[in-house]
Amino acid sequence: MPNELILVDQIGKKFHRTLTGAFLHSLATMARKALRLRPKESLGKDEFWAVRDISFIVERGECLGVIGPNGAGKSTLLKLIHREHRADAGRIITLGSIKSLLRIDSGLQPLLSGRENIYIRCQQMGLGKGETDAKLDEIIVFAGLEEAIDAPVKTYSDGMYARLEFSIATSVQSDILLVDEILSVGDIAFQIRALDRLNQLKRKGAAIVFVSHSEMNVRHVADRCLLLFNGRQIALGNPDALFYKYYESVGYLNNRLKPLGDSMQTVKDVSGPVAVKSLRATGKAEGELTVRTGGSVDWILAYAAESEILDANLTLHFRNLSGLLVASVDSGLAGVPLRLQAGRGGIGVCLPFLSLTPGCYRVAAGLSVAGEWLAYNGFLLEFYVVQNKMTAYHGLIVMDARFESRDPS
Repeated sequence: MPNELILVDQIGKKFHRTLTGAFLHSLATMARKALRLRPKESLGKDEFWAVRDISFIVERGECLGVIGPNGAGKSTLLKLIHREHRADAGRIITLGSIKSLLRIDSGLQPLLSGRENIYIRCQQMGLGKGETDAKLDEIIVFAGLEEAIDAPVKTYSDGMYARLEFSIATSVQSDILLVDEILSVGDIAFQIRALDRLNQLKRKGAAIVFVSHSEMNVRHVADRCLLLFNGRQIALGNPDALFYKYYESVGYLNNRLKPLGDSMQTVKDVSGPVAVKSLRATGKAEGELTVRTGGSVDWILAYAAESEILDANLTLHFRNLSGLLVASVDSGLAGVPLRLQAGRGGIGVCLPFLSLTPGCYRVAAGLSVAGEWLAYNGFLLEFYVVQNKMTAYHGLIVMDARFESRDPS
């Protein structure tokens, strides 16, 4: 069998915010299929991307940890791999048997005892009664339910339920195992036993995708990590580097980073004779706000002015999700005075080398004359900087440089 058991290639999944929208979308999808038309790729009025442009490979004997804040798309990604959802873009290829532990209260019969549930689930996994008898004591002991195994499962706590479900599911080796936060309800002793078992399954050749908010759990079992923000793949690589980037982005490291960062107070929104209206990327599809570190970005800032203004200055501020100011662009430093025309106008901003490292950033912009703000908008857009393939960046910014061989004397 090939070494690569999971292939996720540019996967995307859209959802609707309303039931009416979902129903109308289903009708439209069926109509397009009947007419043999290509699926609609643009977002509808009440649609959003739950996950978008995610790609990775998980090999036999490897665990991929998936981390990110709530709402990042971690559980949706697992459901796509498990075929609970159908992808709207990209492709997923899995080889071999798949087991999933995606939610509590999903696999056991509450009116039956724990012992009866073991026999039912083992039968569903293809074991005969004799094989289940041989594994029964091991499953019960691992779950720590010797005294409660004959009680109805509905009387179990969440931790007891999770221990039994995990013990049953991992009692038989599978090619692919998907785990989503089910360990979070167990006590620390069970979590350590469960993580050791995941490592055992990994050594026997299982490919594991493990979602967790616990850094300890992920570090214990994951070989690589995938960092998600708002359904976007920010970076894929070493767990140490990605946890640092995650904490840095959400402000957990803010105390340590304060000396490096925001020495100025956040500017309050200003709107007077000039108003900053919007900032949009050129040459990209609507809603596409992803760029790679080192890539070029072209933006157009739209403004409205009551009268002509000479010698204006444009400033862009880039902040991470914790509000830390990590970079800025200033037309005054570039020696480019701007003329703002009366009425509506636009200013082009080109960044030939985006030096921000992978993460989620928010952009603010202001217009000033002689150091006085005429207009300032503290939140124009949110965009995502993603990792270049086969390249890892650390810190807050990447510095552009030229290199050449020279005589050291």
